Order: sequence, then C-alpha cells, then structure tokens
Amino acid sequence: MSLQTKIARYRKYNDERIAKSMVFNPQKGNIIFSVVPYLLHVNHPDLPGHLPAPGSPRGICDFDPTVALSSELFRRFFPTSSAPKSDDIMLPPDQCAIHSLKTIGSVGTIAQSEKSDCDYWVSIHQEQLGSEGVELLRRKCAGIEEWTQKKGVETHFFLMDITQTRDNCFESTAEEESAGSALKILLKDELFRTHLLVAGKPLLWWFIPPGLGEGQYRSLVQRLVEERKINPDDFVDLGNVTGIPKAEIFGACLWQMNKALDSPFKSVIKFAYLELLLQQQSNALPLFSDKVKRLVTWPEKLTYPKEKLDPAEVDPYLLLAREIIAFYQQAKVEQMHKWADLIRECLFLKTLEGVESQKQAKFGQKNHLKTTMAQMESWDILPANHQDFLDFSWQYKELLFFGTRVHEYLIETYKRLRWFFKKFGPNTGLTITERDISILGRKLFTFYEQKSAKIDYIRSVSRHLMAMDDITIHITKYEGRFFYYAFCGEQDHNTVKERMESVIKRDDNLIRLVAWLLVNGILAAQTRLHLTKNFLPIDLVDIQNLAESMLNTFPIIHFSQIPPNRLLEQENTLRALVIVNFFKEPIMGGKTMASTIMSENSYGEYFLHDYSTLTQLKNAMRVLLTRHFVSRWNNNLDFFITNQEEASNIKLMLNN
Repeated sequence: MSLQTKIARYRKYNDERIAKSMVFNPQKGNIIFSVVPYLLHVNHPDLPGHLPAPGSPRGICDFDPTVALSSELFRRFFPTSSAPKSDDIMLPPDQCAIHSLKTIGSVGTIAQSEKSDCDYWVSIHQEQLGSEGVELLRRKCAGIEEWTQKKGVETHFFLMDITQTRDNCFESTAEEESAGSALKILLKDELFRTHLLVAGKPLLWWFIPPGLGEGQYRSLVQRLVEERKINPDDFVDLGNVTGIPKAEIFGACLWQMNKALDSPFKSVIKFAYLELLLQQQSNALPLFSDKVKRLVTWPEKLTYPKEKLDPAEVDPYLLLAREIIAFYQQAKVEQMHKWADLIRECLFLKTLEGVESQKQAKFGQKNHLKTTMAQMESWDILPANHQDFLDFSWQYKELLFFGTRVHEYLIETYKRLRWFFKKFGPNTGLTITERDISILGRKLFTFYEQKSAKIDYIRSVSRHLMAMDDITIHITKYEGRFFYYAFCGEQDHNTVKERMESVIKRDDNLIRLVAWLLVNGILAAQTRLHLTKNFLPIDLVDIQNLAESMLNTFPIIHFSQIPPNRLLEQENTLRALVIVNFFKEPIMGGKTMASTIMSENSYGEYFLHDYSTLTQLKNAMRVLLTRHFVSRWNNNLDFFITNQEEASNIKLMLNN
C-alpha cells in the first residue's frame, strides 16, 4: 500500500470523526474545528486572543483561514468585528508558531458527551519561539479559552514542545513523577490513539510501520528522509510509542486511583486499561495505539484479515472497550467476569453524560445515541439494562447501588494490582516509592475510613451526579426522641408516608443530616429545600440558611487536587463553622447553650463536635486558634446563629 493510499485512509478516518462530532453538536463543532484554529492563526484587536506586542506568535502551518472559517460563520460569531480580510492568509511555515493542532480525548468518538470538554495538544518548537514567545502564545490561548467558555464550550490548550514529546520528556507535575515514564507514555499513547487533526501537519507516526522499537523507528525515519520517500516538512514527528515498562505501571495505577476518588465511573475504563496491559507477558507492555494505527493506515499488518475495518468505522473508544470487556469475560478468575457488565454500563453512561433524557435530546444527540447504541450492540458491548440509563432519572438508592459497584471494582482491582507488584524484587526498576503508597493510602483512608465524629463519604458515582434538585426534610418524634428524614423530591406530610423508598437518610441530629448531605454532594447550591409539618421552634428558612452557611464555608473537596505533601504531614484543621443554639432554646440565666462546630481538615475529612455549655465551646475555639490558627481574624472561622430573640446576647457572650 503506497504512502498516498495510507494518507487517504488517514484523512478519511479523521474527516469521519470530525463529521460525527459536528452532527452531535454543530455549534460546539464549529467552535472546536473552525473558530479556534482561526483565532490561533490571526491576531486582531477586536478578536479573542489578541496580543498587542509587535511580532506576537500566531499562525498554524498549512492552515488556510478562508477555507476553515466562512464569511457567514465569521459574522455569526463576530458580528461587530472589523478584522480585515487581508489577515486571512496562509503564513509561510517559518512565520507559524504552531506546527500542528490536535484534540486529545473523546471528541469525535462514541464517548463524546454533551459535557465533554476539548483538550488541544498544541505542537510547537520552544527553541523557535523562545521563552517570551511561549509565554505570549500561552496568553493568547488563555484569551481564547475565556471566550469559548462564554460560548458554552470548555477548552484547554497544552503547549507541547515537539522535541520533548518525541523524547518522552515533556513536563509533568511533581505528583506524577512517581509513575516514572509510565504516565508520560500513557498520555502520549492516549494522544496517538484518540487525537483528531484540527489544523496543521499530520502525525508522521501514522505512516511508519507498527511494531518497531524506538531505535528502529528513528533509523527508518532517517532513512526515508535521506531517500526522499517522505518530506519531513509535511509532517510533525512526535516519535514512537513502543510500550510501558511493566515495573513502572503501578505508579500509573496509583495515580489513576487518586483521580478515581473524585469521579469513579469515568476512571473505570482507564483503570481497566491498565489491568489489561499488565496481563501481557513481556516486560514492555504494548499499547493500544499500535492497534488503532494498524486498523487505520496499516491494515496489512493486522494479525487476522477479518479484523480489517473501513477507516470511517474505526472508533478508538469503542475498540478499547471491546478489548477490555473481552479480557474480563475470558479471565481465569471467575469473580472477574462480573466486571464486564460494569465496563459496558460505564462506557454507555459516559456517552449519555449531559443528555438529560432521550425525549429531551436535540437531533444531533438523538442521532449520536442511535448510532452509538447500534455500534455497541453489534460489537456486544451494549449493556443489557441500557433502557434504565436512557432517561437516567434514577432515585438516590439506585445511584448509590451503582456507585457502590464502581467503588467495589476500583478497590478489588487495586488489591489485585498491589498483590501483583509485591512479586517485583528490589532491583526490577520499580519507580513507585513508600512515600507514594503512603500518599494514596492516606487518600483512601480519608475516603473510606470511619472515625468518631467524622462525616462519612458515601460510595457515589460522582458527587456531581448525586446533587438533587429538591430535598424534603421530614421530622418525627418517637419515644421522646426527634428523628429527621431527608427525602428525594418535593414531598408533603402525607406523601412521605407513601414514598419511603425516596428516603435518602435518617438521623437523630438535624445539623449532622444537613452536613452529611452537603459533604456528599447531594445538597448543592441549586438544591431547593422543603419542610413538612413542623412542631419545632425552627422553620424552613432556618434550615435553608444553615445549608447556605455550610455551602459558603466548605467548598466541595477534590481529592485528586489535595497536595501530596499535605498528606504526609500531621493533619490540621483548615476551616470551621460554629453553629450556636440552632434550636433557639432559652439561654439567659441557664447553664446550657447547645452548639456545634463543623470542621474540615487537611486530609479532606469533615467532623462535627457538639458542646452543651459556653465554656466548652470557648475552649474548643481556643484549641482551633492555638493549634490550627483557625479564627475570625484569619478568615477561616465562621458563625451561624439562627434568627432568634437572644441572638444579640449570644453574640455578646461569644465575644466576651
């Protein structure tokens, strides 16, 4: 097969995926594939991303702005712009700051959802731009990001040096270093198997035979250039991806587990991919990008002729899901077979993200769903219970059950992987350290461990999905004790008796109930609270104000963003909320004054401590100040006092 034929197959594959993305959401597609590259190419004062400095970096190689963005589209997005058409020119390569612009991730695949953001891999030569030029280009990208956000499209730009990417030494954060080269290779593997070429030069890797080692790849590229069989100026060469050293992949597993605590169901596929890789017998694990390349540009290199596909049919997410499901179905350990269904469900749920229901879906979304379901069914990866997911109007208990299965999978897989890596000796090149294991262990304990006075986390699908539009508080009294119920939806005194399946949680402490709902993402800023018949001094407004005060004091924690060094230090209280006399009991002249302190520590844990006297409360506040520097003066201590007759007296007592 000639190079021209391979280029044609690649173009067909790339164009088909772009077309799928455009059908799914035309407005978003126009921004991703037309407007963004145009803005990166030009530099005009009344367009987003403008840089005032003379000679500021701009331009994409081989990019024709007149073809990419029609006059009609330009006027639709920038009706008041006076940008002259003279700016719409192809620039010489030596004047272009960007050699290749690619998306990385789910765009143009069955995993693209209404909530999918768009990550751009921007290939540059840092040496060509200089440090000042790189910084200016970063500012230009930031301006475009801000504009797309206003248009409802979340974009991120990653400026990546071509030479560093080729050598697998591009920048990574300190937290990622524990995975050695594994995370960098995994990122490069994800780029190679999922990217879409938006503008600029295509990746040379597509047209070099699969299965080569790094040295073989470079030698062949050099020979093809010398023999003038390829023109290096027509491509961007980001090197090869040969495989991940098996000894390093445990670090990548730990990193993925860390990310999974915030959004478990999205991490299942990536975690399963790592386990799939580990089943290989070789010390260097072959990556899935190699399989995608064979299907798109090197079909003659496929092991079995029946594997051949038309390039337009190749979907990297679909292919990977099929491989993973087959792996679990064929596993020797029978307990692993059940995870095949979970993988199907997580993949299907990912495609539905952001589509509220099939009935409310727009045309592009409906078409995307219909095509996705047909493809998944033909490849035996459509979940048997897919109808349950189409509306996804699950009750709380259904969400919790699904989340519990996801967490069970993650924990069980983590235990298998840890057992697997215990077999590695001290001289086998493991890059993971005891420090890294301690950091992840601390996060896992934070999430799963039960402690006195701690507000427990539930094993949810994701805290974002758990947020309820309406929650009803119902109060009962039994044998002299009050009990507080949280129900899904808006209920009244009669319907709560008929809909006990809608109970989220029961507690004998109302403050603890509200705190628990907030910590687990069930109570969010947009949640409407309701109260059934009430015979207490507090009312609905008091409960609403308490919830608002908690929401303002305690932002939702993202576990993956907790700094590693903090987890190796002694835990420390970061902020606290003092809730005083919530139930409006008479206090003047009395010896008691009920109060509660809700606090958040540096490990991401929340606690509630109750006090019955003013002296106890002041002693606790003194400890917060002297040991943890938590006080009103440090802006990390707030107070909540319900609207009551003795509110001013309470404030005086607290200040004395």
